[in-house]
Amino acid sequence: MITGRPRIAWALGGGGARGLAHLGVLRVLERERIPIDFLAGTSMGAVVAAAYSAGGSLKYLTQLAERISWEHLFDLRFPRLGLISGQRIISVVKLLSKNKKLEELDPPVWITATDLLTGDEVIFKTGDVELAVRASISIPGVFTPVKHNGKLLVDGGVVANVPVKAARRMGADLVIAVDVSAGPNPLPPKNFVEILLKTMDIMGRKLNQSQVQEADLVIKAEILNVGTGQFHRAADCIRKGEEAALRYLPQIRALLETEHHLGQDLHEQTGPDGPLPGKSPAGLQEVERFTS
Repeated sequence: MITGRPRIAWALGGGGARGLAHLGVLRVLERERIPIDFLAGTSMGAVVAAAYSAGGSLKYLTQLAERISWEHLFDLRFPRLGLISGQRIISVVKLLSKNKKLEELDPPVWITATDLLTGDEVIFKTGDVELAVRASISIPGVFTPVKHNGKLLVDGGVVANVPVKAARRMGADLVIAVDVSAGPNPLPPKNFVEILLKTMDIMGRKLNQSQVQEADLVIKAEILNVGTGQFHRAADCIRKGEEAALRYLPQIRALLETEHHLGQDLHEQTGPDGPLPGKSPAGLQEVERFTS
């Protein structure tokens, strides 16, 4: 039986304020009726994925992002392990996710974090949304790490800023990555927090070069001169996300069409007991993957 269309997993990358561009991307996908079957998110990508899949309307989430006083969400303190305890953010995420568990979100969401003790990627698939998001946004030195099940969790962007591998494991036919990482910024940092954020940007950019190669398509949002902590530029970031999605729309549709035809060809050349005589799926032409 041929499925009507390929299923798509969207890998939403981290980038602080630039991650709000995901709202613009999702707006275009909804408007153009592009399928959103699975979402994998890192850092701000995790925030957007969770809020969206919990049932939050994009109109409301966009207005909230543009109008909220972001500085009030950051409860500064001076502990040994980080400047921000993150309790206020937990409360907001709990509200946005409507107190749902990860396994209750629709479309399904996986959220990535990093175990600081082992360096391993940790993927949250079930459990409290606010815990997973809080771990995923924990920029080392800025947010205090999250202790969970014997692990010390920090930002997922340390090992997977764009969670393509996690998205691939969700069972989709296609993985489309949304990369909101920053380009080189020649302006010098003004304080040690900006040094930490700039360091994370550089690390994320280097990691992305290898990770996004495994995606079937990479949407690159061109968000120039917006720092990780510049949430007052929310409207600019959302607009850039929308522009990026519109720019890549022909490639998204072409990819869907190609994958659909491939599925039909495989079905026609395969019988109930395997490949039909003279009809080997291995002989099919390789499908060209879009990587830019």
